[in-house]
Amino acid sequence: MLSVRCCDMYKNIRAAVVGSINMDIVLNMEKVPDVGENVLGTNYGYACGGKGANQATGLARLGAQTKMIGKVADDANGRRLLENLKKNGIDFSGVATNGTQTGLAAIIIDGEGRNRIVVYEGANAEIDPDEAADCIDENLDLLLVQFETREEVVIKCVNRAIEKGITTVIDCGPAKNFALEEMQGATIISPNESETKALTGISPDDGDSILKASEILKKRSKAQFVVLKLGERGCSVYDGESLKIMPTYKTNVVDTTAAGDSFTAALALEYKRSGDIFAACDMGNKAGAIAVSRMGADASMPTVEDVEKFR
Repeated sequence: MLSVRCCDMYKNIRAAVVGSINMDIVLNMEKVPDVGENVLGTNYGYACGGKGANQATGLARLGAQTKMIGKVADDANGRRLLENLKKNGIDFSGVATNGTQTGLAAIIIDGEGRNRIVVYEGANAEIDPDEAADCIDENLDLLLVQFETREEVVIKCVNRAIEKGITTVIDCGPAKNFALEEMQGATIISPNESETKALTGISPDDGDSILKASEILKKRSKAQFVVLKLGERGCSVYDGESLKIMPTYKTNVVDTTAAGDSFTAALALEYKRSGDIFAACDMGNKAGAIAVSRMGADASMPTVEDVEKFR
């Protein structure tokens, strides 16, 4: 049980997210069509998303002072996304608005709540590395990044944060063999199962493979902690000496979209607050469990009250 409110725990943390800002179109259907097959969908809708914006929302809803760094276009989707950041109390002064087209993600969700996502980068691929890095200064306590922007943007921003002694968390999504060697010494690196395989060639299916993959990630990145997101199995923590598996919380899975983003935001805040990686992973597991019980990306992010009440 939390002894104080999350907003009181995290309200003094000044966090920033460098990452993607997308409009999501969510397509629900009982069965994903095979090649050449037509199926009837159940419903569809639009939602504010992007891994970067999702994580910024996750931080803000847990009470942190949050800044978003990214890029959209001056179009209908871009304006709606900026308005959503504003609604969530997020400082979007680091978001450029001169992109050619705002990013879009098409999210297909089947009858079992599993998702498949196609991302159109748009303005996210046009972020200027120097402009983004210039938004990172000594006033920040925490930086989150993901891989939905160009490598040079991520590398430049992570290295700027490390140079300034800012707690830095790298979410390794989407899956790609990123140049981890170009950014050494982050605080936490956190891929999911498919991202782990892309980075290490190892699928983290059991204790031995989880350890081997974690060792490779630790060696490549020199991060302080390697935290693998293992879906319904929870997460693993590796500090270079020992490995611990932390089981997730059971809940009714409705939509797994943004579960990892919710996990990462909560993980980062609790680690910054307490310095306890296991308490941080537990908080991340709670936030992720809440997120999968709800439909959508931005809308699934837990609030302060949600986490406090969760058992």
